[in-house]
Amino acid sequence: MLTHASGRPWVVGRWAPDRIRMSAVRQTRVAVAGFCPATGQALETVADRLRTVSDLDAAARRLTGSAHLLASVDGQVRAQGTASGVRALFHARLAGVAVAADRPDTLARLIGAGLDDETLALRLLTQQAPHPLRGRPVWQGVRQVPPGWCLLMERDGTAHTKRWWQPPEPEVPLREGALAVREALTEAVYTRVRAAAPAVSTDQSGGVDSGTITHLAAHLAPGLLTVRRSQLDVGGDDAAWAAHLNGHLPDAEHLLLEYGHSPTFFAGLDKSARLTLSSEPPFWVRSGARLVDLAERVAARGSRLHLCGHGGDEVFHTATTCLHTLVRRHPWTGARCVQDRRALRHWPLWPTVRGLADRGSYASWLGSLGGQLRDPLPSPSLPHLSWTLPVRMPAWTTPDALATVHDLLRRAATTRPSPLGRDRAAHITAEFIQYGGATVRYVAGLMAGHGVDYAAPFLDDRVIEAAMGVQLSERATPRRYKPLLSHAMRGLVPDELLGRATKSDFGEDVFDGLRRHRGTLLDLFDGSLLAGRGLIDDAAVRAALHTGHAFTQTLQALEPTLACEVWLRTLPDRNRQPALAEGAL
Repeated sequence: MLTHASGRPWVVGRWAPDRIRMSAVRQTRVAVAGFCPATGQALETVADRLRTVSDLDAAARRLTGSAHLLASVDGQVRAQGTASGVRALFHARLAGVAVAADRPDTLARLIGAGLDDETLALRLLTQQAPHPLRGRPVWQGVRQVPPGWCLLMERDGTAHTKRWWQPPEPEVPLREGALAVREALTEAVYTRVRAAAPAVSTDQSGGVDSGTITHLAAHLAPGLLTVRRSQLDVGGDDAAWAAHLNGHLPDAEHLLLEYGHSPTFFAGLDKSARLTLSSEPPFWVRSGARLVDLAERVAARGSRLHLCGHGGDEVFHTATTCLHTLVRRHPWTGARCVQDRRALRHWPLWPTVRGLADRGSYASWLGSLGGQLRDPLPSPSLPHLSWTLPVRMPAWTTPDALATVHDLLRRAATTRPSPLGRDRAAHITAEFIQYGGATVRYVAGLMAGHGVDYAAPFLDDRVIEAAMGVQLSERATPRRYKPLLSHAMRGLVPDELLGRATKSDFGEDVFDGLRRHRGTLLDLFDGSLLAGRGLIDDAAVRAALHTGHAFTQTLQALEPTLACEVWLRTLPDRNRQPALAEGAL
């Protein structure tokens, strides 16, 4: 327990000894909860300079790592997570007073909250709900502080949110920007490894992102444990790349999780309590058993820190997401990039021109989504140049669920929300990053149950800022794969890895998992809790499970529904049942 200057309780929780630190100067308190390599002297300096909680902005933009940042100044409190949402913050009112926590279920228990069926309906969307609905908790009366915003708690018990972070303007040339990325990413990895070595493990799929993190970690952890999971796809080249890259790491231990001796996709969903957190429906639910298996394997070998490459795509793979903005900022460069992307993806001319010419605001785009919820998803051969990817309701959702989501989108649009960035490139990149942050938060929760800290250095705020600050024309070229990351890591990571242009697909593994566990999935939707709440039609879900699927994209609609169902089954009985209609006894 941390206290205010008055001695009254301020922050209560459970952390490892090195994961919560506080500095006190006069009536001011500053605390970090999570991973933050700042020294005690640095935190004391921050506390000494604070006159109001607004003064914390400077420290929030300077501190590295991934942690919650809190301050108490003369009775006013400020609390915030990270720009990516890996560290999230939620708030509610208890006995008329604002309270905050890093998990929504903590607050739900405190205030006796039930489930919000409107939000459960929203969680069934394919491609996830768009901003500002994306982070809406599934508990009534609980709200999320949006990533990049802080919560200000006043002396009278009220609270409000304020934005403290937004994407930087992309003005930095490639050479200068690559140096900034290099400095931010190496610090993100090195500081974590120094604190945990030698008990460190990493993903090593053979891909650019995990390979980059692995080689950076190996500089300070020669006894590093790398982990790769084998796959069924005989056309995939991850195994060959991983074997080649492991040759650069002679002192590391390399663990191969053989396909026949590891959980498959969709495994274990009938024992979902091990694969979920009580806070919200899980992301990557089809991979839950594989993630738990990973945690158990690395923990058994002594790892206490597992580094992953998640976030690399969201931060650095911007060749398509930047095009709408690029043609406005740099018309000639943008036109060449569009031409190259059309040639690579076989985009038809007129849909591309229409997408690039669209000048609709974010609010108008949000308002248009309700009328598209039952439309088929656009062809993969068509470009996505709007504010974000299209969202759809699965065919098995009920008319009531569809009407609920339509109304939520309409109401959100009438508030005319500002986008997450100044233009489409910044907005969609920030939204992808926030989705990646929520996913990492879920995996970190699973891993923590096995004593392993799960970290995604690509999603540290300083790394995100360094990457998004680079000129779009240098980040968005379709002729090279992640050119900014390649420039930044030159000399630290093998050149052949930075030049890799392929990316493996786990589609065969997904189909195999579906075949193996179809019976379990069918049982989940024979009297499902979602159907009991009037949100889905079980017969339609079962029909979809019996249907053959030619591409993994057609299975995307299934995963949110699975996540909600298996999560509901882990809750106490009082939360499983739908609320009684008004006036019922």
